[in-house]
Amino acid sequence: MTTKEITATNSTNHNSKDDLLLARYARNCIEQHYGKLQSLSDLAALLRTDPAILDCAVQKMCGKNVVSLLAETRFLAAQRLLVQSSLTLNEISAAVGFEHTSEFAAAFHDYVGVNPWSFRQSPYHEIIHVIQGDMF
Repeated sequence: MTTKEITATNSTNHNSKDDLLLARYARNCIEQHYGKLQSLSDLAALLRTDPAILDCAVQKMCGKNVVSLLAETRFLAAQRLLVQSSLTLNEISAAVGFEHTSEFAAAFHDYVGVNPWSFRQSPYHEIIHVIQGDMF
């Protein structure tokens, strides 16, 4: 049996309760470590699980994959830091896991629709959408 077949078999052997638990662990780890996590593989290593199983569980429980969940968490944190702190863009960029401020600014613009400098100048109530409720 190949590694791919084993992963597929393991994925089908997981029940919804296992998926829910794994997805919750993943969400908690992302919330605590979003500034250090760079990929699905990083999160899977932290949780000591197979990346394909992890991504499948998160997709089933959240409706989005790990990479999307990580990006969402990073950019929500960046939005909050831009509005609620006096940290510089360099500091915010590093805090949310970007090595270079220019990469952060470009990714922020792509994700949010405005650059971080413009975002910081906008009124708070118009720019941050608070996600209410639990995802799981």
